[in-house]
Amino acid sequence: MPLAQPVLPKAQTQTLREIISQANPSQTVEQSPVNLLLVGRTGAGKSSLINTLFIEAQAEVDALPSTDRIQDYHWQTATGETLTLWDSPGYEQIDREDLRDQVLDHAAHADLVLLATPALDPALQMDLDFLKDLQSEISDLPMIAIVTQVDRLRPIREWQPPYDWQHGDRLKEVSIREATQYRASLLGQICPLVLPIVTGSETRQPWGTEALSLAILDSIAPAKQLRLARFFKNLDARTIGAAKIIDHYTFQMATTQGLAAFLKSPVLSFISTLATGSPTLALLLAEKIPVEQLPVVIGKLQLAYDLFNLLTADQLNPPSFDFGAIWGLLIENSASPEHNAWAFGHALTEYWTQSLTAEQLRSRFEYYMKTADPNVRN
Repeated sequence: MPLAQPVLPKAQTQTLREIISQANPSQTVEQSPVNLLLVGRTGAGKSSLINTLFIEAQAEVDALPSTDRIQDYHWQTATGETLTLWDSPGYEQIDREDLRDQVLDHAAHADLVLLATPALDPALQMDLDFLKDLQSEISDLPMIAIVTQVDRLRPIREWQPPYDWQHGDRLKEVSIREATQYRASLLGQICPLVLPIVTGSETRQPWGTEALSLAILDSIAPAKQLRLARFFKNLDARTIGAAKIIDHYTFQMATTQGLAAFLKSPVLSFISTLATGSPTLALLLAEKIPVEQLPVVIGKLQLAYDLFNLLTADQLNPPSFDFGAIWGLLIENSASPEHNAWAFGHALTEYWTQSLTAEQLRSRFEYYMKTADPNVRN
C-alpha cells in the first residue's frame, strides 16, 4: 500500500525541526562521480589495464575501440554512484590540436591521471612532455605511472609469479625493478608513484593489481575513495576500502566539529526514501532519536550506508538495507562516538560479508565495543 504523505512530526527542539525541514529530497542528493583519465601511447596496453582493474559487468563501452577520439567507460551502481574512465588516444594522435584540447579539457575534470608506459620502450620523452603539459594546465592533478607488460622483460620466457620486484634478486625481479626505477628517475618529479603490472588474460592471472588498486585509492580525495573502491575487481582493495571508510568515520566522530557536520547530512531522509519510496519513515525515526544523539546516529547511519554499498556492490541479488536490523545499534551510544563508530562499522562489515543474523550482528557489535579501546585494537 502506498504510504501517506509525510507530515513533519512535532520536533523536540527548533534545531531538529530545521534539520529535517531543510534536508534535501533524495532526488537531489548529489552522488559525486569519480573521474579517471588514462593516457599513454598506442600499444601500451590501456584496454587490458581497464579490463584487469575494474569489474566489467557494469561497464558500458562502445563496440569498437577508437584510436582517434577519447573513449568513455562508465560504471554505475543501483543508487546512481558512478565511475567514469576516459581512455585517451595514443600520443601520436594527441599531437592533433583538437584532440589535445579535448584531453586537457577532460583532465580538468579528472580526479587522477593514469599513465601507461610499456616496459620494453625506453623512449620516455613523449611521456614526460605530455605530463609537463598536464601539469602546466592543472598543477595539483595527481598522477600515477604504470609500467605495463613487465612479463616481457628478460628472461623473456620466464613468468612465474609472485615476484618481489622491490627487493628480490631473481633475474626477473631485477629486470622489473630496473625498468620501474628508470621511469621513476625520469618521471618522478611530476609523477612520484611508479608501479609495475601485468594485465590478466584467458591464460594468465594478473600481477601487481592489489598494489596498484590501493595506490589509486590513496591518490584520490577520501570522500571519493568509497565510490571508487566498489568498482575494483581486486577483493583486497575493496576490503581495505571498507577499513578506510571505518577509520574515516571514527576520526570524524572523535571531534565536535566532525559530529556537527553530520547535522547537515540528508542521509536519514535519503535512505528512508531508498528503502520505502518515501521520506515518511525518516520523519518518524527522527522523532525517536534524542536530540543530543542526533549527530552520532546520523554519522553511524551514513557509515552503514557507505559500507552497505561497498560490500554488496558485486552481489547479483544484494540484500535490502534493513533498518530493523541496525536500528537498535544506531541508538545505542553509551560509549564515546569514535569507539561506537569503530565497533559499529566492523560489526556491519561482518554482517554483510558473512550473512549474519540480526542477533549475531548485535553479538559482534558488543564484542567490538569491548575491544574498542585503541590500545586493545593495536
